[in-house]
Amino acid sequence: MEKLFTRVSKAGTKTANRKMSFVASDKTRDSYGTVLRPDGWRLDRFNSNPVIGYMHNLQYASDPDAVIGKGRAYIDSDRLMIDVEFEPEGMNPKADKVWQKLEFGTLNAVSVGFVPVAGRWGEGPEGPGQEKETYYYTDMELLEVSVVTIPANPNALKNADDPESDRLASLRQEAVRAEQDALKTEDGLPDAARAARAAMENDIAMAETELLLINP
Repeated sequence: MEKLFTRVSKAGTKTANRKMSFVASDKTRDSYGTVLRPDGWRLDRFNSNPVIGYMHNLQYASDPDAVIGKGRAYIDSDRLMIDVEFEPEGMNPKADKVWQKLEFGTLNAVSVGFVPVAGRWGEGPEGPGQEKETYYYTDMELLEVSVVTIPANPNALKNADDPESDRLASLRQEAVRAEQDALKTEDGLPDAARAARAAMENDIAMAETELLLINP
């Protein structure tokens, strides 16, 4: 599975490749008092039409920019995972904004949209009307995945097993801060800002080249 934000070609040029991996769901009881069993997911429908949205504004949206990317869903270690590729820069302002916020860290989560096929109530304290009333979905068909501000499942976040993605995002943030700091100083001419940005981007490119050699 490719986890690079940017692919560096042999010639050294960079092409935007806006990819990010998320835990879309696991067997945690969510804020609705439901559990989505990982072994109950039907993924074929989603993977044949892998739409990614923002805040579930997809089904009746007349604006094509409601779709901000495409994804691939799969099960890994009792977790529903989603690898997302966001639309290229400049194609969709909403996709650009969501991507920037994911990189910055003010957006971090996703949520699943699905058709329930089968399920059951919990037993004992998890039964209907009990203190920890819980409904277990045992068969679900995935329709869409959306980036959201607050997920129902607290674990539906950017994949914490992908440290290199976080490292590259951190480098990009440092480059932006360096450029802004240079522009704030009296002698911070645009040339100085560009030089600071170029130095940081060189560090990013070197890191990505190393990753590409490890994960071709």
